[in-house]
Amino acid sequence: ATWHGRCRLPVDDMCRAATPPLDKFAVASASSLAAGHELHAPSEADLAREGPLSREQVAEFYESGVVLVRGLLQGDLLDRVLAVRRSVGTMMPNAETYGTVKTEAWREHACFLDVALRSPLAAAAEQLTPDEVRGAGRGKPLHVLRDGFFSLSPGKRGCGWRARRPPRPAQKTLQKTLPRHVLGRFHYRHVDDFFFWPTKRDGPGPGVNVWVALDAVDAGAGGGLAYAPGSHRPDFLPQRAVIAPPGEAPQTCEMQSLSPDSHAALEAIKECPALQPGDAIIHTRFIFHRGDPHTSEGGTPVARYSVRYVPASSQLEGINFLPPEEPGGPPRRVTLSGVTIDGAGPEHGHFPSTELRET
Repeated sequence: ATWHGRCRLPVDDMCRAATPPLDKFAVASASSLAAGHELHAPSEADLAREGPLSREQVAEFYESGVVLVRGLLQGDLLDRVLAVRRSVGTMMPNAETYGTVKTEAWREHACFLDVALRSPLAAAAEQLTPDEVRGAGRGKPLHVLRDGFFSLSPGKRGCGWRARRPPRPAQKTLQKTLPRHVLGRFHYRHVDDFFFWPTKRDGPGPGVNVWVALDAVDAGAGGGLAYAPGSHRPDFLPQRAVIAPPGEAPQTCEMQSLSPDSHAALEAIKECPALQPGDAIIHTRFIFHRGDPHTSEGGTPVARYSVRYVPASSQLEGINFLPPEEPGGPPRRVTLSGVTIDGAGPEHGHFPSTELRET
């Protein structure tokens, strides 16, 4: 597995530190956000607003860029998801990275739509995205930019370490088909990639990714998520540059081979917690993180579901894959550019908004 700001599937398979005190940050307009300063602390009132997270957890998210929340998903909804987690189909057969990879998992099992739109995951994302940072989306619910069901099997490497090599044919195709203004913006300013987080880097909101465990992760056994607290800060801009060469598809899974020193800096501060089903890791899109491969060939796959939330006014930019026109056919690739997520039509993809009841 490798450090990345947003996990990238292999292009040929799919598309393929010091932290300043919290009170030193102030909410700023999205258009003024410089790289490394995308995350801003909410106001005192926002810290105290109601939601599934405690005041301390909200503060930790904004200070460290990530917070571990035990038991975020519980009860009947968790049971429904656990009952189907072994039957989710994969969009990447025979991949070397994961046993199962699936976006829009709700197309197979409706319980995933409840998790994404109507659960404490959605409520936590809403709580962490105050109106002041939603731009023109102020007062509107967040949208799901992308979901992802992943099952990391023993023997699979996750988003794995690989030596850098010339672009594969599919990667060359991406470089030819994506507009240069899209490819060019990855240099130095992006730690995510254009498939799993297809919006502009300086868009509104903190970019909340909620990662929920669907199997137990034992300490030291692998199968979970490693993350580097504070790596969204300016000190880690060189790491962003390593995996985002100018004018090329991002080398998101290549940190170790491209820059051993950058890799070592992230390894030195990583955390990889033990987890129980329903535990969640909530992080900003700009945190470096990686899948944690199993340490032995034995054992069972570890499943997780992650959902990425953005304000309604976020500008789409990147690529998306739509369902095939005919059963069994290839997914349809579309380029996203020049449209906000709340203005996207079915030709762009499915980006539903949260549906939380007011209390």
